[in-house]
Amino acid sequence: MNLCADELLLRLAPAGRLVSVTWLAAGPAALDPAAAGGLVLNHGRAEEIARLAPDLVVAGRYTTLTTTQMLQRAGIPVLLLDEATSLAGIRSQVTSLAAAVGNPAAGQAMLTAMDRMLAEAAHDAGNDDARNGRQPGVVVLRPGGGVAGAGTLQDEILAAAGLRNLAPGAPVDGDGRIGLERLLRLKPDLLVLDSDGDAPPALAREVLDHPAFRARAAGVTIASLPAALWVCPGPWVAEAVARLSAARRSVLNRPQGSQP
Repeated sequence: MNLCADELLLRLAPAGRLVSVTWLAAGPAALDPAAAGGLVLNHGRAEEIARLAPDLVVAGRYTTLTTTQMLQRAGIPVLLLDEATSLAGIRSQVTSLAAAVGNPAAGQAMLTAMDRMLAEAAHDAGNDDARNGRQPGVVVLRPGGGVAGAGTLQDEILAAAGLRNLAPGAPVDGDGRIGLERLLRLKPDLLVLDSDGDAPPALAREVLDHPAFRARAAGVTIASLPAALWVCPGPWVAEAVARLSAARRSVLNRPQGSQP
């Protein structure tokens, strides 16, 4: 009953055991919309969930509260997932959810693959630091002008990719916002945007066309990441780290004074 729970269960549930996911799991916000093929798509309503007579319902702790309470009163077990806000939190959530659905081996395999990719990124970042003596500065600019603040999962992902987050002053436990003037003063080496092609117009994209940005854009590398890679915390954030690591290498390998 929650897209982030969908993404995990589509990869953790034993074959034939997953009955229903949200309609979002079959849409453009999902990592792999085709993975939801053949499953019942729900809209988080208690009556449609109860009709399926599930042995377990998995939902987010802060979503569909009325529905989860109704299901619990009807005697249907409900597992509420907290949001994983760190790589350690992802590991804990995958391990516990895999155990809850009786497939701990799948959870371990996911985490092993994640840790392998993170280790490769850390090794590459260490080598680059030794050769270049610096970490490229980065700003993640989200729709509406939000940035990855200190202490967020995105901030940890940037560090894992060998990048230095340049968004000071953002709340420790959440995302701040940044205007064009402040963005220009930060002078990032790398600007990271969402790459969702069907997303509505947003400040994050419009800033690229602003004359002030174009006048100072020399030396700024623009990288795009699918929002699905880090909006829902899961082992797939390792792919975001890998892509950001590649962007870091592009920045460091760019001749000084050249256009990105």
